[in-house]
Amino acid sequence: MENKENTESMENKENMESMENKRSKESNSGKQINKESLEKRKEKELENKPISEEITTEEEEEIPKFTPEEIEKLVNLANNYKLNGNEYFLKSKYEEAIKEYEKALDTCPTEKKDERAIYWGNIGTCYVKLEKLKEAVDAYNKSLEDSPAYTKVLFRRAQANEKLHTLTSLTSALQDYKILQSSSQHQSQLNLIDRKSINSSIQRLPSLISQQQEKEKDEVIGKLKDLGNRFLGSFGLSTDNFKMVQDPNSGGYNVQFVNNSNQGDDRNGSSG
Repeated sequence: MENKENTESMENKENMESMENKRSKESNSGKQINKESLEKRKEKELENKPISEEITTEEEEEIPKFTPEEIEKLVNLANNYKLNGNEYFLKSKYEEAIKEYEKALDTCPTEKKDERAIYWGNIGTCYVKLEKLKEAVDAYNKSLEDSPAYTKVLFRRAQANEKLHTLTSLTSALQDYKILQSSSQHQSQLNLIDRKSINSSIQRLPSLISQQQEKEKDEVIGKLKDLGNRFLGSFGLSTDNFKMVQDPNSGGYNVQFVNNSNQGDDRNGSSG
């Protein structure tokens, strides 16, 4: 009898342990599912999160500004670099001068736009002396971004663009000359010789622009013909086998095929 009770007690204990293990497994399984579900939900929220909300706190922090005393010291140091650049410029050492003006730009606070415009303008003039006109125009552009009403630089940019002598640069030069001519503020800062030069350029440039437009158009057509001839040559043809014919009614153009080979046979036959 006692053995039977012990046996039943052990069985009950084993059943209870089994049930507890089962509940523990189910609990752990539930926690695992909840954890996975939470992670998936977070991933989904991140996917749907606007980009603007992902900006870090570092990006939101304002750039530290200099105190007035610090700005004054930096401007003075930048001007010292500019003076060094001026000395190199007077000695025709334009590459060295550019380096000094670049040091001035690296030193000068970005809010001191008038000073920075001067440094960029000086760099542009150095590039003109080095006959690097494209680089000169780029430097003048940056100068005018800082000081749009800078008469001297606007005039020099127009001159550099005129010397570049492309359709785009000539058009830009004419626009600058017209601004200089029409503005009383600019006129008051120009001497008589410069004003006469501007008026002369405004009279001269329109015809030069038309000529350059035709020249660049012919160059483009020539390149297209060369490309077409390389392709059509595989078929025994060339661009000469096609011509543009204008419709007198609509004003549009149609492409017509011309059999030049027949004309060549006729010429060859008549000469025989």
